[in-house]
Amino acid sequence: MNDIKSPRHNGVRRFLRIGGPLVLAVGGLFAFVGFGSFFVSMASPSRPPLLFFCAFIGLPLMFVGSAMCMFGFVGAFSRYIAAEQAPVAKDTINYMADGTQEAVRIVARAAAQGVTEGVQRAQATTTDKK
Repeated sequence: MNDIKSPRHNGVRRFLRIGGPLVLAVGGLFAFVGFGSFFVSMASPSRPPLLFFCAFIGLPLMFVGSAMCMFGFVGAFSRYIAAEQAPVAKDTINYMADGTQEAVRIVARAAAQGVTEGVQRAQATTTDKK
């Protein structure tokens, strides 16, 4: 275990990874029943939608389940993204390093020349004052 993980970290992650899809599925089922009741009542206007309230239960449950899944799988998703992006970043850095070496040499040469001239002027003014 590293410093930022709490002792309960693995248990919470397991709960989120199992509970999230279950809550999402239950919410989807409720939403399906609620909207299905609504559309069936529209096809036969003689009766009102009896189970439309299920949609109001299902949609928040779907949100909670989605959030649980997001938090439960964010580490695995982040590792996947990092593994996909790292080779591209490495290639970009190597390409930029090859393309900018001459510019870096010119800037370093100009900086060294400026420092040398500054030191020489400082020495000249101290010897002139003596």
